[in-house]
Amino acid sequence: MTNDHWGEAHTVAFTVFSLSTTIEAYIYSISYLATGWVVTPRYLTALLTVWPPLWLLIGGAVAGPLSDALGRRRVLYLTLLMYVVGAVGLMISQGYVMLLIFLSLLLVATGGEYNTVMTAAHEYFPSRLRGRLVFLILNFTNLGGVLAAALTLLNVNPMMQRVALGATLIIILPLLYALRRMLPESVLWLEAVGKVNEVNTIDSPHEYTVRIRLPPTWLRVMVGGLIGWAYTAGFSLLALTLGPYFLPSLTNWLILVFSTAALVSGVVIGLLADSVSRRVMLAASSLGSTLITLILAFTTNTWMRNLGVFWGLFTVFSILINAYFLTEDTLKSEYWRVIRRGTYTALVRVISLGGSIPVLFASAYIPMKLYLLVDSIILGVGAAASIVWYIVGVETGKGISVRAWGLEDA
Repeated sequence: MTNDHWGEAHTVAFTVFSLSTTIEAYIYSISYLATGWVVTPRYLTALLTVWPPLWLLIGGAVAGPLSDALGRRRVLYLTLLMYVVGAVGLMISQGYVMLLIFLSLLLVATGGEYNTVMTAAHEYFPSRLRGRLVFLILNFTNLGGVLAAALTLLNVNPMMQRVALGATLIIILPLLYALRRMLPESVLWLEAVGKVNEVNTIDSPHEYTVRIRLPPTWLRVMVGGLIGWAYTAGFSLLALTLGPYFLPSLTNWLILVFSTAALVSGVVIGLLADSVSRRVMLAASSLGSTLITLILAFTTNTWMRNLGVFWGLFTVFSILINAYFLTEDTLKSEYWRVIRRGTYTALVRVISLGGSIPVLFASAYIPMKLYLLVDSIILGVGAAASIVWYIVGVETGKGISVRAWGLEDA
């Protein structure tokens, strides 16, 4: 499946993974849009805003080791079953407690599935196209945000919004099942666990690979955790929780504008992924995102009087933070040995998602200008980690095969 010739298996893999990332963002966005479905006190609104990273964390922590032990394909069947139960429950749930329960089930499923897709996407495509295709697959998360926000902006009551969102998942599930039946197991994983007799020789990799020695595991975990934490917390504070906390009438529009700007720009960024250094793109996008957030913090009084200024800055932020997201998610899932890729990808996601939870919860109780300053500091931490990787890391993009570090301990 990773040979240099494009075939049906590559098309199926790209389709399956792209649909998975679309659904991940769709469900993730629902959790923030749901703050408008029920009347809740401030502290419960804060709880709902930290609900998504908590359950995504749990889903990824479970699915990561499972995908290494059982295979990438089998885990995708498990998450599909959880989608069915969660989507039905979302449509029939009454009250805050039931809403949280079924949202948590959907989030565990999508957290596990997203971790599996991040892991597997590096193992299915020719190395000359790997970076480009992984970027484009991850960019479909923005399509999920567009769809969720657009549905909630329809002039219908919250109950109908919930039914529409849940029904959309139910309708697409048969297609997901059919496509996953067509998806072969990762050849690299089969080889890594010694199941060479199950590898189709036509689909076996035949890539010439130069060995690359990576920095130590602890450094990769630290960098992956910090850049992931900076993105998760930094993006969420501006695109997802700024609305519920300070601008409730704009919550849906913030998600829609962000997702649209990110989706369109992400196509261009994705097409450049194999020709631009991964380290350069990571450092540049993280520094740019930090700068725009600082400008927003120091011009709060100006853009509160003129929202046109805010939307202009917010659009630029959306493009830059999306470039950062595509790069950091690709990096922190690619620089591991095949047999441990799922586990280590889950580990750095636990760090990033877990670290964002106290930040999102505590930020509900501070003034907006301080809130934006905190966001810029968080993104600054990610920029610092990106610069560290630029200095001491190695190039993992520009057509380099993941087999280049196949002999590393982790």
